[in-house]
Amino acid sequence: MKFRGPLDEQPVSEADIQAYSDGTLALARAAHVRRYLAGRPGEWHRILFYRRLNAQIRHAYPARMARQPAAQARRRRALLRYAMALAAAFALAGAALAWVAVSEPSQQMLNDAAVMALMEAENTRSEAPPEAAVRPPFDLGAAGLRYVGGGAVRVGPFASAQRYVYENGEGERVVLLGTRAWLAGAAPQWSAHRAGPLRLLMWRQRGTRWVLAGDAQTRGLMRAADLATMPPRDDDGS
Repeated sequence: MKFRGPLDEQPVSEADIQAYSDGTLALARAAHVRRYLAGRPGEWHRILFYRRLNAQIRHAYPARMARQPAAQARRRRALLRYAMALAAAFALAGAALAWVAVSEPSQQMLNDAAVMALMEAENTRSEAPPEAAVRPPFDLGAAGLRYVGGGAVRVGPFASAQRYVYENGEGERVVLLGTRAWLAGAAPQWSAHRAGPLRLLMWRQRGTRWVLAGDAQTRGLMRAADLATMPPRDDDGS
């Protein structure tokens, strides 16, 4: 809420605060700003911030500012505005990076979600398949696996993953989960991890983290991981 004194006084603006810090504010307005600050002790940190910047600017350009007092104040205010805009930009960039970090699940979180998704897929095998309208990312027919459906699953409080369910000729199901991994490096060759009777095959490529989960004895499981991580073939005939 902006401070207002008597009804004929205008509220204190950011320009007033900067000019007060510079020492270039008219006496009447300076008194008004002092009354404003007296009622809001927490606002003094802005004054101190501007004055520290002023001191740094004076130290960097002492001779020129001594020769040009009027231009000095204008330049200081411009530099202050630039510094504030730059600080705000860094703050926004930091917030964006923080959001990306918390919205990208770790490998362990994705592995746990894959195990749960596989158990769900096995328990609902006799029911109608999940949303088959979701397009699968890989054709695993050469591994004897047909796509039966997919959808989104929650992986954490701020993260989600895409789920794809495949089934072999014996009715055994495997589940593929994929989620964003912009901050993780590429690992196009899959690696395996055992979780009891289950096998998890993991890799990262093109900004996506993948895990393929299935029973270790499921026919076509490892062949499917080979197909998914196979580099695209050059079709130009060369």
